Amino acid sequence: MKLKPVAVAVAVFLVFWPMLTHRFVTWDDDGFLYLNPYFRGLDWAHLRWMFTTFLHGPYQPVAWLSFAVDYLIWGMSPGGFHLSGLLWHCANAALVFILCRRLLALAAPQAEPSSRGWAAAFAALLFALHPLRVEPVAWATARRDLISGFFLLCAVLCHLRRHEQPARYRYWRSWTVVCYCVSLLAKPMGIGLPLVLVLLDTAVLPPRKDSRAAWKDLPLYLIPALGVAWLALKGQAVSGAMSAAENFSWAQRLAQACYGHAFYLVKTIWPSGLAPIYGRALRFDPLGPAFLAAGALILAVAAAAFSQRRRMPAVWAAWLSYLILLAPVLGAVKYGTQLVADRYSYLPALPLSLLAGAALMKALAKSRRTAAALACCVIVSLAVLCHRQLVFWQDSETLYRRVLALDPNQAVARNNLGLVYDHQGRLHEALEQYRLALAARPHFAEARNDFGAALIRLGRIDEAEAAFRQALADNPRLASACNNLGLVQAKRGRWKEALEFFEASLRLDPNYVQAARNRGLVLRLTGKQKL
Repeated sequence: MKLKPVAVAVAVFLVFWPMLTHRFVTWDDDGFLYLNPYFRGLDWAHLRWMFTTFLHGPYQPVAWLSFAVDYLIWGMSPGGFHLSGLLWHCANAALVFILCRRLLALAAPQAEPSSRGWAAAFAALLFALHPLRVEPVAWATARRDLISGFFLLCAVLCHLRRHEQPARYRYWRSWTVVCYCVSLLAKPMGIGLPLVLVLLDTAVLPPRKDSRAAWKDLPLYLIPALGVAWLALKGQAVSGAMSAAENFSWAQRLAQACYGHAFYLVKTIWPSGLAPIYGRALRFDPLGPAFLAAGALILAVAAAAFSQRRRMPAVWAAWLSYLILLAPVLGAVKYGTQLVADRYSYLPALPLSLLAGAALMKALAKSRRTAAALACCVIVSLAVLCHRQLVFWQDSETLYRRVLALDPNQAVARNNLGLVYDHQGRLHEALEQYRLALAARPHFAEARNDFGAALIRLGRIDEAEAAFRQALADNPRLASACNNLGLVQAKRGRWKEALEFFEASLRLDPNYVQAARNRGLVLRLTGKQKL
């Protein structure tokens, strides 16, 4: 029995190992990792940056620490970063096994130990080998989901220790809070964990002498939860990623929330058509068929779970836990352009996987061979699908072609594919992708800016300047457009105007390395010239 967590981790590693040959992708890996010098070390300057930065929005100092350790070990080798991410995921799979086995031992002590072990293995593999897990594992930038999940699982295990060792209640409570805080500092996805622990105590685990203990502990979690929530909102606001409320109505937010609930549930059951990017229409009808169908499905599932709250309280607790863990990414506060994302299912999938493990344990008691055969078929099928999904993450071009195969009008993928062609020197192909991106989203400032950058390399300076000015009109906070306008002026020998644009770019983004470098070059070049 002691080797089973290791066996689960090894099985997960073998399925995911092809990702170790993958490259970084230009979907945030560039801005977060291989073009970012600020996390590469553990001295005071680097640590200060990690604990104060809101780079591209998220506040994730624990994730930055992990990346810093990777850099010190592997340099900037993509394989090293992918190996570290995979090891975090393997560790999470082992923790899910341990958690499920302990939950079953506490909730169903009369069950056979071997059945509990196999049920726990099924739950762990169902969680870890599901194709929805590919994005947070294979995408280096999404490491924060893995680390947050690891410490969240540790927090739940410490909470269970309070049941197993009631004499050390305060000790294990302290460790639960510590793990919860570390999880939030990697990513605040698990902010609703205290409510999940209350559900565990009241609906899953046998009652204790002090049945209100879980409720009494809630204030301990309140300060870190509020603090991290404030930091998350500040980060999105500072980065300019948060949509203004007037541009996204509450009806649309509710529609997106219903759609997200249904999407992750349906894709967990039937994981087909998974994509790295699911774009949200800038203006969508909240009464559209897809959103109405999602709302009807969620209401039906909620009604079914509620009806079983007395006969099968674990089902009701798992459903509520799924909703609680998913709540931070359902769109109440809007940021970014995504409608849903595979990585958002990482933590919410945990209660569903644990519930599936409990269901298998009951099935094993009735028909061991049939239940075991079905469980094996499910795991093998998921492993095959997971392996296929990994292929799409091998490099940037493959990634964006996959997105466009599923949604040809996905503007972000079009623009990013154009950048791939641009970096390969295929400028005319890049321009065509930028045009298609702008046709799908006319006020897409980043695509307009990239379009102008390609025009500069083709020597079409006047057209490039017009593109950059239009990009700034669409997004006045776009630092790269300011930088590119500076390059246009520098090519014309207008050093004073160039310097003004580079400095404006740095005011918008003080961490913009290229603008700082260009500003320094202009100052050196004009050291003997009068600006």
